[in-house]
Amino acid sequence: MPELQYIDVSKIFPHPDNPRKNLGDIQELSDSIKANGVLQNLTVVPMSSGQYTVVIGHRRLAAAKKAGLSVVPCVAMEMTPQEQVRTMLMENIQRSDLTLYEQAQGFQMMLDMGETVESIAKDCGFSQTTVRRRVKLLELDSDKVKKAEARGATLKDYMELDKIENPELKNKALDAIGTANFRDVLKKAVEEEKNLRRMAQWETDLEAFAIKIEKRDCVGSTAVPMDYVTNFGIWSPKDKMVERPEDAGEVKYYYLVGTNGIDLYKDRQERVETEEDRQRKERERIAKQIESELKEITERHYSLRSEFVSDFSAAKKHLAGICEYAACVIVGDGTWSQDGVNAEIVGELLDLDIDDNTDYPTFKAMAEQHIAESPEYGLLVCAYASADGDDNGYWRWEWNSEKRCYEYLHKPNNDLDHLYDFLISLGYEMSDEEKAMRDGTHQLLSRRDV
Repeated sequence: MPELQYIDVSKIFPHPDNPRKNLGDIQELSDSIKANGVLQNLTVVPMSSGQYTVVIGHRRLAAAKKAGLSVVPCVAMEMTPQEQVRTMLMENIQRSDLTLYEQAQGFQMMLDMGETVESIAKDCGFSQTTVRRRVKLLELDSDKVKKAEARGATLKDYMELDKIENPELKNKALDAIGTANFRDVLKKAVEEEKNLRRMAQWETDLEAFAIKIEKRDCVGSTAVPMDYVTNFGIWSPKDKMVERPEDAGEVKYYYLVGTNGIDLYKDRQERVETEEDRQRKERERIAKQIESELKEITERHYSLRSEFVSDFSAAKKHLAGICEYAACVIVGDGTWSQDGVNAEIVGELLDLDIDDNTDYPTFKAMAEQHIAESPEYGLLVCAYASADGDDNGYWRWEWNSEKRCYEYLHKPNNDLDHLYDFLISLGYEMSDEEKAMRDGTHQLLSRRDV
């Protein structure tokens, strides 16, 4: 059994691999040590030349030095480097002194020393999944993680990042953790990653019959007149696929990769495309792109609202507000044009096992059973399902006869304003993009050059 001994503080040094990088404010501990001494010994490991490294007691050592003590009580023990890291990690985890990122660094050090995820999980009392998720944090930008932690980021927030594989997109979402924009940015990043995969697949398919170019009407440095054929972009239908043209063996095709899409061209045919034709097609392409982006934004913002209601657990606390909003929805706008509750939304929010073949009496019976278990939440769900949908937004299109194309303009939506105000009263936070759509300042609504 190692004996207690008093060691000169000048001979004791902090451990270089201590998982806890920030010792915090030690003033109060220093004052206590000055008045009462060090009440709990340090654990140290001997080094050469009569020096020691702290394994347990980094804050006590720093506070003792600050208090002016010359010696501190220690127990010196022989430990392998692996045992030292494990001991420090376990000590700090038990005291809840480590940030998530510091835990991740500690786990990684143990893995580097030959430990396994299974052995770390057993020693720490965490699940293997938790250990893996902690270590995965090290793939992220460390400065961004620390800033996110300062904003109150939780492990659940970081787990949400697992939905994204692309490191650049993941770090972009990391910048938003702890802000009202996080859920919106996360969904946007998930969609962007899907689009990148679609773009990669489209390019692979186009390579089979088309030549990649860097600029329209040019192959390398040679001018080649071309006709526009079609576009594969983020605004394209989700099931759009590349189909090999029937004349691909006779006519040369080319493709140009842009930021948000791929344009397909072919050698110019006998019919000469005028500059007016080109401008018209370009206006049509831009208008189609804007409409697609606005639809995607509208659907994404509906998803944010829907998820908030799905996860809401304080219906009793907000019963008065829910009843008031529900009453307004039921009363409507004074007409008989309402179709009633949206069964699909109710089914999703109450997690009902229904499909297109479910008849209304069956749906009603299942919904009533769930509503009886929590009437307040059931009222919230039914009111929300009567008021919202994935086409509920703040934009409209208008035909510009002079330019012969559609323009996409801001459309006031009092019902959606009312819904947002109600959700905000329950704790919902609007993202910056949602606010921009609501007040008409979104860049897609301010364009008039299509």
